[in-house]
Amino acid sequence: PEHAMPIAELLMNAVEHGNLGITYQEKTQLIENNTWETEVERRLALPENVQKDVLVRMRKRGASLVIEIVDQGPGFDYEPYLTMDESRLFHNHGRGIAIAKASLKIDYLGSGNKVVVTIPLH
Repeated sequence: PEHAMPIAELLMNAVEHGNLGITYQEKTQLIENNTWETEVERRLALPENVQKDVLVRMRKRGASLVIEIVDQGPGFDYEPYLTMDESRLFHNHGRGIAIAKASLKIDYLGSGNKVVVTIPLH
């Protein structure tokens, strides 16, 4: 249960930023204009996005649960988002990955369109 929110953030990133190609700057403007949800719905309906999906694999490995999330986007430079950046503290978004990384082991692979989350089982 305590890991549900960070996993949800990573899944939303896969859809919104990965598959739909919404940039950080675009999301900032869309939220400020209160048009974020409308734009996500519009992009989901575009012919180039209708067939896209996010692959999620879960497996138990030893004393851990491993969740792999793969989107169909080109990837992104994930390094700046792995830690809490003071310049983004007061932005209306952009802290999800750092928050998730604070409580989970997160590894981005390749171009950044694949993330592997490891959750220790108690």
